[in-house]
Amino acid sequence: MPSSNSLVFTALYQRYQSQLISRITRLVGCRETAADLAQEAYIRLLGHRDLSNILSLSAYLFRIGHNLAMDYQRDPSNKIEYLLLDETLPCPLLQPHEIVSLRQQCRLLLDTIASMPQGCRDVFLLRKIDELSYSEISIRLNISEKTVQRRLVQAMLRCHRSMNNAIAR
Repeated sequence: MPSSNSLVFTALYQRYQSQLISRITRLVGCRETAADLAQEAYIRLLGHRDLSNILSLSAYLFRIGHNLAMDYQRDPSNKIEYLLLDETLPCPLLQPHEIVSLRQQCRLLLDTIASMPQGCRDVFLLRKIDELSYSEISIRLNISEKTVQRRLVQAMLRCHRSMNNAIAR
């Protein structure tokens, strides 16, 4: 059975959560950060040992939230000017034409891998995807390490030729 304090805090949380987040958002400028700070405000309120001398828990909760927002603003690493991007820098997200190009390259590589002789394909996948050593591949496929090396070189050359041919087109 929940204690009366936990019921009071639950009711407080349900009643004031969105208001607290909105107020903190106005102070810090970011809703996600505000939600984190509001959560921290509730945690700090719950951590107080003696709440009997507090006249209004909601006012106290909002004061904790305000103080957390001010502390957040004072921290130089959270300042907006540090977060603004230099407009001369390119967008870090891929542009649509870049996504199309990467998909075409992936399709080409997958087709190239699928067209490899079974032995080359097995060695290539075990080395590049499963990241096995030459020794582990030779044991798994029951072939010599020299054969592993030779097949891997053949597979890599096929991939390079395929990509170079696509670029040349």
